[in-house]
Amino acid sequence: MNISEKLKYQRKKNGLSQNDVAKKLHITRQAISQWEREESYPELENLHLISSIYHINLSYFFD
Repeated sequence: MNISEKLKYQRKKNGLSQNDVAKKLHITRQAISQWEREESYPELENLHLISSIYHINLSYFFD
């Protein structure tokens, strides 16, 4: 699974919409959508925040 697939999987596993995650990160829903479609990638700082939201280790995204 690549980073985009992992982002989408964890979001759905946690029962969150793209809008929910965007609000928690103070970014647009479109940014979340782009990450999940491999059109762009989150900065490391955002990955760190996402791992906190999903209660997972940051290294999950790099395995």
